[in-house]
Amino acid sequence: MSQPPDTPPERHTVAIGADEMQAGIRASRPLAAACPVPSQAGVPQATPVRPRNPLEENRYRSAGELMRRLADTVTQWRAQVSADSQPAILAILHGGVQINVTLLAEESYHGIRIEGLIDGNPCMLLAHQSSVQLLCYVARVEPEETPRKIGFIIDGETREV
Repeated sequence: MSQPPDTPPERHTVAIGADEMQAGIRASRPLAAACPVPSQAGVPQATPVRPRNPLEENRYRSAGELMRRLADTVTQWRAQVSADSQPAILAILHGGVQINVTLLAEESYHGIRIEGLIDGNPCMLLAHQSSVQLLCYVARVEPEETPRKIGFIIDGETREV
């Protein structure tokens, strides 16, 4: 039996369960650790960290662990970039507000303090760690400029990297 020319072809659907659907998504999605950034992209590489047990998993979610990992990453990047470059962090907030970060501090389990510059003006922001996106990038240093350090305060200890 033929269909009239303006009728769309029949489609057959197959129902699968939630477990099969999730397994299919996981199988088709590459792991982040398995997709290193190509070296020609100019982005320094940092060692990925994975929690090994529930206690580490809980600590892994804390603002202190985020700051510690970020400080370690900036240190690794600084060792890999050329003399005329430096790691930099840009905090991006809801609505597109951007802060050039000079200091990140752990304020509570999930709270962070961001100090920096907005349009050249000093500022400080207290925020939940999930409400801020942190963009790490490599910035050029002008020859007459000295590379600037990024400060971190973690567990009451100050660290400049």
